[in-house]
Amino acid sequence: MTLRSSAVREELHTELERMLNDIIKFKIHVQGSLEAYEDFVAQEVERECQEQEVAEGAALEEQAEFDGHMDEMEE
Repeated sequence: MTLRSSAVREELHTELERMLNDIIKFKIHVQGSLEAYEDFVAQEVERECQEQEVAEGAALEEQAEFDGHMDEMEE
């Protein structure tokens, strides 16, 4: 009886250890995926900010050109 209980205890311990390893692997996988997604989002935000800055710069240049033409016409 003692021998059987030791075998069952060992079997349960081994199964528990396997389950914990699977959970840890899954957790690491999810963390890696979240980090990759976070990097992707940061790159997209940076790209969109740069595009917006370029568009705003072009709009400012157009406005300055327009103002310059208006000044010439007034003279």
